[in-house]
Amino acid sequence: MKTFRQHLKEGKYMGGQVGSPTADSVEDSSIGIHNIHIPAVLERLNAFVGSIGDQEYIRPQHAIDSLKEKLGRIGITFKNEPVIEGKSGTAETGLTQFGGRFGKDIDGSDINDDGITHRLGKELKIKFQYETLKNGAARVYAQLV
Repeated sequence: MKTFRQHLKEGKYMGGQVGSPTADSVEDSSIGIHNIHIPAVLERLNAFVGSIGDQEYIRPQHAIDSLKEKLGRIGITFKNEPVIEGKSGTAETGLTQFGGRFGKDIDGSDINDDGITHRLGKELKIKFQYETLKNGAARVYAQLV
């Protein structure tokens, strides 16, 4: 029988090497998902965001609120609340990370941005497309652009 110390020396945990990717899910990586300026991380995050289209919802706003709460776990928030009107349509809003940046840079210039643009090189937005199905439920699709 192995001791706990022997397990630690082997570096195995849950079937994979500690600190290395064991699968293609968002959280199984040694790179934090909050590092959205890394293309591979942004691709994984976009796949996660797009997964809300796999379900049907009674109200489209519920899908958006649920995604908003999950993105908040990695410090990403909506700049504005997306407006859902009618049975189908699109909505778009900008994103901020960790509340954005505010203050002075080392050269004395003012900083007041979303916390993403300076690392990614562009403003990050989320675009929603929603439609009401024949059964009365709604389907919502989302994508980072």
